[in-house]
Amino acid sequence: MNKNSKRPELLSPAGNPEKLRYAVNYGADAVYCALERFGMRASAGNFKPEELKSGIEYAHSRGAKVYLTLNTMPREHELEALREMCPTLSELAPDAYIISDPGVLDIVKENVENAIIHLSTQATTVNSAAIKFWSRAGVSRVVLARELSLAEIKEIRANIPPETELECFVHGAMCVSYSGRCLLSNYYTGRNANSGACAQPCRWKYVLKEDKRGETAYTEQDEHGTYIFSSRDMRMIEHIGDLVDAGIDSFKLEGRMKSAYYTAAITNAYRIAIDDYFAGKPLDERCIVETDSVSHREYGTGYFYSSPDIDANIVIQNEYIADRPFLATVTEFNPETKLAKCYQRNKMCAGQKANLLSPGTFGKDFVIGEMFDIEMNPIDSTPHAGMEFYLKLENASSGDIIRG
Repeated sequence: MNKNSKRPELLSPAGNPEKLRYAVNYGADAVYCALERFGMRASAGNFKPEELKSGIEYAHSRGAKVYLTLNTMPREHELEALREMCPTLSELAPDAYIISDPGVLDIVKENVENAIIHLSTQATTVNSAAIKFWSRAGVSRVVLARELSLAEIKEIRANIPPETELECFVHGAMCVSYSGRCLLSNYYTGRNANSGACAQPCRWKYVLKEDKRGETAYTEQDEHGTYIFSSRDMRMIEHIGDLVDAGIDSFKLEGRMKSAYYTAAITNAYRIAIDDYFAGKPLDERCIVETDSVSHREYGTGYFYSSPDIDANIVIQNEYIADRPFLATVTEFNPETKLAKCYQRNKMCAGQKANLLSPGTFGKDFVIGEMFDIEMNPIDSTPHAGMEFYLKLENASSGDIIRG
């Protein structure tokens, strides 16, 4: 490791207020999220203004930043609503706005005082000339297109001013098209991907035939069809050093639509991996195990080591590999009574094997022992969704996760 290497920011997804808290608690330096309009994940829980205000206060109290996404491409009739939102944006004062549309950029600059602008990956920025253009327009950070290689990123870094920050996705779902340029969703379902409503038709199974002969024409198609449009999920946790050497300032984790457990586990794994790298330690293999514990497709390294015009990143089997069961969240712990107050996520039973995940650790295995309902009556299981209960534990902290 170069001793002069800059420690990157770890940027985590916050699809709703709960996920924001998990991201911050499990080590994110910053989170990105959206209000109910103008964000590219319309189906995420997202934030009401008062929720975002509380979320920003929570993050700031723990030394983390909050970036607000305004990265859709609004149509003409939506622009007035954006202008009307600007006083609310000024009052909320997130640490930066993630924007892709030049018109949105101008509206925010004109109507929101001291707005810091990050350019979204939706803008498909792939060269230093474009970055310099956006810098002159007031952009301080560019989220590069996912389709760039590490060699290309390193070259871009060498050709732009050092104060211009570069952000890259390093983990999560990939788009087979240039990010934000796919038209399949709108064509098939009427759901506009550029308005945040992508139906992800690239994940569907297709059968490709030649028009006149009726024969299958794609060599990698089998009796189940082909997933030629569906990319593997990216995982770069084994390559932290290469990402740092390329000059990337912010490591971005994809997943605003994923679960709170996903947010916590992936943030935690990358936090440990980054900290270990800068402490001169080798990657702990348990970091890789943690990334396998969440819902994902087959993993690859995106296009960091390969070109977008080869098929190394196309999935073979498109099924999701499921999360470990998320059983409960610890909300309080009494060190004297050794009782943890918990919020149920899935049914758990006395005698069941479980694992307690705390920030900065890889989890501790234990067997579920004594449990009590909220009135301290002994119980053998937690069958009711969202029920509160008490669990006997040796040690725990608020925000810890109990998983299967």
